[in-house]
Amino acid sequence: MSRLSVFFKRIYFYEYWPFWIFYLPTFFYWPILGFKARSLLYFTSINRCMNFGGTFLSSKYSYLKYLPKQNIPVSCIVNQSMSVNEIKKQLLNHQLDYPIIVKPDIGERGKSVSKIQNNQQLSEYFENPSYQTFILQEYIDYPIELGVLYYRDTNGQGKITSIGLKKFCTVVGNGQDSLKKLISKNPRTFGRKKQLQKRFQNQWNQVLKPNEKVLIEPIGNHNLGTTFLNGNHMFSKEMMHWIDQIASMIPHFDYGRFDLRIKNWESFKKNDGIKILEINGVNSEPIHIYSPKFGLMNAYKEIFKHMHIIHRLSLKQIKKSPPVSIKSFVQAIVDFKNKKEQPNYMIQA
Repeated sequence: MSRLSVFFKRIYFYEYWPFWIFYLPTFFYWPILGFKARSLLYFTSINRCMNFGGTFLSSKYSYLKYLPKQNIPVSCIVNQSMSVNEIKKQLLNHQLDYPIIVKPDIGERGKSVSKIQNNQQLSEYFENPSYQTFILQEYIDYPIELGVLYYRDTNGQGKITSIGLKKFCTVVGNGQDSLKKLISKNPRTFGRKKQLQKRFQNQWNQVLKPNEKVLIEPIGNHNLGTTFLNGNHMFSKEMMHWIDQIASMIPHFDYGRFDLRIKNWESFKKNDGIKILEINGVNSEPIHIYSPKFGLMNAYKEIFKHMHIIHRLSLKQIKKSPPVSIKSFVQAIVDFKNKKEQPNYMIQA
């Protein structure tokens, strides 16, 4: 595939579009829902366990404490003021061995998430930290990664509306092209050549053998090249029961996506071999919509459907838990942009 073909493919297929372009239609519909709820920030009334309902500024680490230890990776939290030696001590204290995953505690859409293999990479990562707090997390190598979008309806009944499967970004050799060229021709890695050249500097100009596979990105994030597939056909009663039980452990949790890694599809039945990587709130996407064959109109139908769900849940909660004020919301954005210490904006139960 030529560079020009890659360029046009990224324009034609919506899964490659910038977030603000893809979600542009929702910015016109959101005020309508806000008018009906008498608040533009109606969605902050749900998920009282999270700041702003999980829209942003929500600590991923904070709700891990509610979950069974066998279902979460070993994790610890560090901040940008700590030296690398202090961070290494945290690894030792929590018996975390390389490789580990490092990610912002308050971050969105996979930004600054990295797999760290050794002390040198750890030092390089924290040279110029762009966030205040970070999670150091055990790397889980289970073969299946998925995102399960769950909510409790107005009657308290748990429902799963989306199961997205994650296919990690890989290139396959043809006996002629170097790794550099294969990455250049891949629409999922097209914009990340600079970062990937640094990561694969020893292999960059090597020609891959026919059918030789190189895993480009071990992190299941769409912005890092992962392909999201529609996994709704993998729904099972066992999955529903397991997610329902986990969700009930988090106080005042109404809506969100569980990002998981599992050993196999029997894991839900056995309650074994399941790790919760993180949980997102009302900013959660039904990631199955990015499946290459799903279609743009079907994707928008799903997005508006989930906007309706959030709106309906919010209307039920608003009387008990009023939305936050626009002033508080804007101030939080300003503080975050200025990298000030974040107060707890969470709506209290």
